[in-house]
Amino acid sequence: MVYDILIYRLSEDKDMSKKELAAQYHASGCNCAMAVGCAFCDKAGIDEDEMKALVRRYGGGAGKYCGALLGAVAAMNMAKGELNADDPAALDGAASDKAAELLREFEAKNGSVFCRELKGRDTGVVLRSCRGCVEDAAELAEKLFEEK
Repeated sequence: MVYDILIYRLSEDKDMSKKELAAQYHASGCNCAMAVGCAFCDKAGIDEDEMKALVRRYGGGAGKYCGALLGAVAAMNMAKGELNADDPAALDGAASDKAAELLREFEAKNGSVFCRELKGRDTGVVLRSCRGCVEDAAELAEKLFEEK
């Protein structure tokens, strides 16, 4: 409850970047996909509870790709007017061009877009922490949302 109030107040702070907001959601207990998706609720046109319900399934690499990326892609698709409840983060959805650019930029920065590789599950070499992935996905997505 306290965290929900804190996040609500943070989301009202217009000076806070999406990267900062996503990090706060993640720190409050949201998984990676929910943290990034909720940071973009204003762009997606849905409320926080609905976003959490739609993207919860992608947390922890459940969709193979980094969940933070899939949270951003879901928000991008919704911002383009597509709400596919079966797969809100469909990479071939309404925002496929921006999704492809997001994945390219994220991979260039972090070496992979796959959770398993980012977490070093097979190699023992962590390429990026979960919080780092959340911050990077939100920062890159914010830039793409600002582009017309």
